Amino acid sequence: MIKGIYTSALGLIPLQKRLEVIANNLANVNTTGFKRDDAFTNELISADSLFKNGSVDPSASDLKEQTYTDFSQGPLEQTSNPLDVALSGQGFFEVQTPNGAMLTRDGSFSLSIDGTLVTRNGDPVMGMNGPIRISDVQKMQTSQLVIGPDGTVKAGNQIYGQLRIVTPANLSQLSKAGSNLYELNQGGTLEVVDPASTNVRQGYLEGSNVNPIDEMVAMIQLQSNFQAGQKAIQTQDTSLNDANQVGQV
Repeated sequence: MIKGIYTSALGLIPLQKRLEVIANNLANVNTTGFKRDDAFTNELISADSLFKNGSVDPSASDLKEQTYTDFSQGPLEQTSNPLDVALSGQGFFEVQTPNGAMLTRDGSFSLSIDGTLVTRNGDPVMGMNGPIRISDVQKMQTSQLVIGPDGTVKAGNQIYGQLRIVTPANLSQLSKAGSNLYELNQGGTLEVVDPASTNVRQGYLEGSNVNPIDEMVAMIQLQSNFQAGQKAIQTQDTSLNDANQVGQV
């Protein structure tokens, strides 16, 4: 009976994990460039493996769960802001943060006081030859800036640089680092994206790829399954209590 309770409890763990992931997806439904996550269980261990010499073995391994990121394209939303940039296709913008180079799909950029192209967090946006800086920013309007489909940043005949659009050899080499950034896992490699495979769109932002209706349906189903699991534990606990009463005066 006790094994049955542990088995039921183990079944609730992946459900709780998926509920947390879905809640985070819904919280970021309006976050620029956000990519939804999902979770799955690699292995559901037997309740027998939890027991050793008649008691619970604290060294027994837990459920092997993993989350993965869905990097599918989000919708492009027109803003008409010349410093808003979206990627239509594969790849990421590379930015320089205090923790090193990071990647992002959030192209909501602005110009710092010295004319450096920066992210919402103030991190410099990397070009093919380093950070992109508009040297004569005080003498021009941002509306004069043109960012071409290949990422070239210019105003008139003056070229200031070209956005460095990169992608890892395998998307599984990326991990979310917070603030809408991704970091490359140890051993991962980056390669520059062929401009022919990705279109840089000036005056647009990429929306979140979260479908709120799908996420809500999944959440309702998981909550129902979670409640069923809780009921199974309560039923077994009641049966165990009744069994302990047998023979008592």
